[in-house]
Amino acid sequence: MKTSWKDETMDGLSQDAYYWQFIHHLVVNAGMRAFQVKSDEKEIWLEKENSDETTVVRIYRRDMDWSNYIARDLEKLAKDSEKIRKEFKSRRLKIINIYISTFLPVDSFENFLEKSFVTKNNRVSIETFIIDTERENRLGVSKLSELLDCQIPELYHDHYTAEDIHRYRREVVTISDKQFKKEKALFTYGKPFFTYLILLNVLVIFGFMEFYGSSTSLLTLVEFGAKYDPLIHQGEWWRFFTAIFLHIGFLHLFMNSFALFYLGGAVERIYGTPRFVFIYLVAGLMGSMSSFAFNSQVSAGASGAIFGCFGALLYFGLIHRKLFLRTMGVNIIVIIIINLALGFMIPMIDNSAHIGGLVGGFLASAILHLPRHKIRKQQFITFIVTAGAFSGLLLYGFTIQEDVEKMHLINIQIAQELLQRGEIERAYPLLKEAVEHDVEVVEANFLLAYSEARLGLLKDAEKNLLITIEQRPYLHEAHFNLSLVYFELRQYLDAYRSVEKALELNPNTGDYIELKTTIEKVLEKIG
Repeated sequence: MKTSWKDETMDGLSQDAYYWQFIHHLVVNAGMRAFQVKSDEKEIWLEKENSDETTVVRIYRRDMDWSNYIARDLEKLAKDSEKIRKEFKSRRLKIINIYISTFLPVDSFENFLEKSFVTKNNRVSIETFIIDTERENRLGVSKLSELLDCQIPELYHDHYTAEDIHRYRREVVTISDKQFKKEKALFTYGKPFFTYLILLNVLVIFGFMEFYGSSTSLLTLVEFGAKYDPLIHQGEWWRFFTAIFLHIGFLHLFMNSFALFYLGGAVERIYGTPRFVFIYLVAGLMGSMSSFAFNSQVSAGASGAIFGCFGALLYFGLIHRKLFLRTMGVNIIVIIIINLALGFMIPMIDNSAHIGGLVGGFLASAILHLPRHKIRKQQFITFIVTAGAFSGLLLYGFTIQEDVEKMHLINIQIAQELLQRGEIERAYPLLKEAVEHDVEVVEANFLLAYSEARLGLLKDAEKNLLITIEQRPYLHEAHFNLSLVYFELRQYLDAYRSVEKALELNPNTGDYIELKTTIEKVLEKIG
């Protein structure tokens, strides 16, 4: 039977109203989020946020005359879907494609509805449905309700008015705006005051280190509070804290400051300043304690605390998984993996501090939870776990047997810098202890002999220089120093033989020639 123009108009109005009622129902009752609206508002995309897989719903208001339009539209949709999948940072995407039409196509179209359309790369699947007036909204409704996890609203042909369209639309827009503002508020809770304060702090400290000595000097680092296990064992626990404000060289400072500016700023905006202070310090301390437990090298830097910022962002991702993944999640996870991988490949990187900081930042965030979120019982449990982690790291660090060889190697480097400063009394015990433990470093005996000679312990200096020459007979400095020691001991013939050997190994050295001339004059006098 032929439908009158008036009936078609009424059906069109009904479908337009139902289109907005359907969207309103999914947004209000199913908690979906509108993320894309075409300019004519005839096509709207919604995200199904409570599903485990990435699922989006496309609702398209168009009267279907022929099935070939569905074929062309699905072909175009398949191409566009790959872009949407990448925007959601998802490996796979499920699209529920819904046409709302006044009537069904006049030719055969059922094959488009009977099976899913899958893209060539198998990354996107498309389920298609038509909601129409002709079959009273019954075509595939039960399956669609199952996919959407909600009942489909009834279509009331004779009860819709133009005001219904405006009302549904207005409420959808209002709710969508509230959702957008709510999401935006998650990222703008605070301002990065403490981040800027930390940056200023590390820059000032770095300047003092460079003025006083050098930020790459082990001695300067230790004096400014770097993590140095022997002194922590002696009670200098404050090094766990001070180490996170020091940096080793300009590149280290620049990289950490750059990371802190962006990561710290992001975390402080999400969590607010008080929470960020707690997260930063807990992560930094756990990073330092992890380094203390698993790495005996002198270490310093904000890296542990910065990885704590990664941990805080991962916790945010745990609470708001889909929002995290479609904004920054994939980039954050990739950066973490790359940095940890580099830490395992490059021995100089203190990966134990990085991992400790990452875990510490996550746990600290879980203790405090996100702002404007309900308190959860897991917060207390996380506090107990964090306290246990701190206790475990400290217990392991203080009870594990120290790597004596490595510790003495560090002490030798520090002693060498002390000697360069002229602080002989501080260098001497470090070198003596290293030599007594038979550290396999020839320079240990040589440097110890130098300090002994300066302290007047000439016989001890002679002994260590002879050991040095036995191990490295071509070390001309050892022969020269031995000559000086013999000269002070008034063993002039031995002094002469030693300086001649030094000149033989390194001719034309002014100091050596001058010493030889002096010894020759003394030998002439005593005849």
